[in-house]
Amino acid sequence: MLNEDLFGRIAIVFVMTVLATSGAIPLFLYLHQDTSASSLAVVNQLASTVFLLLQLVMTITRLPPKGTAQGIEPRVTSVAGTFTVLLALSLTSALQSEAVQVTALCLVFIGTASSIFCLYWLGRSFSLMATARRLVTTGPYSIVRHPLYICEAVFVLGMILSHFSVLMVALGALQFLLQYRRARNEEAILRQTFPEYDEYARRVPMLLPRFLRAVVSATSQ
Repeated sequence: MLNEDLFGRIAIVFVMTVLATSGAIPLFLYLHQDTSASSLAVVNQLASTVFLLLQLVMTITRLPPKGTAQGIEPRVTSVAGTFTVLLALSLTSALQSEAVQVTALCLVFIGTASSIFCLYWLGRSFSLMATARRLVTTGPYSIVRHPLYICEAVFVLGMILSHFSVLMVALGALQFLLQYRRARNEEAILRQTFPEYDEYARRVPMLLPRFLRAVVSATSQ
């Protein structure tokens, strides 16, 4: 398990370094444009770079695993759930509407900034794969069990709006399904590793906060 964790750590560090480096190219292009969309794009690119750097730090310093999901499916799901939206961006073009792009960039910024907060709170327990390192139940994890995935979903919604097309919607929907399956895989290994997880799961909802569920229930009556 230690060798597997070391290999995974090296692979993640390599990928995140490449992504952070490639992110500098559009940043320079945005700086030479004079629109509100480009200004937001600079802020988003900076936020994305911070998010990637934080992932690098957490990956390098993360705790040793206490349990890891077995088999190929959890690993494929984790990788595909992480990078499907990047594939979608390379296959579709952005809409030529500044109003749409400003709205999309606002969603991307909200998703990225909140993801940074969740990742910081998750700390050294962060992992791309379904791995149990330490049970985090405070902060945003006291509201829902998978706050990071919700924040990433807001980011993906921004990307779907920015590159809106049938293909983008289809790949975005696939991303959501993969992330849900990824969350289920994580919960399975957390239940196996931490006996107290069942009580935590009974107390804290999976994805939709209780106050939102109450609002939805009230409006549907």
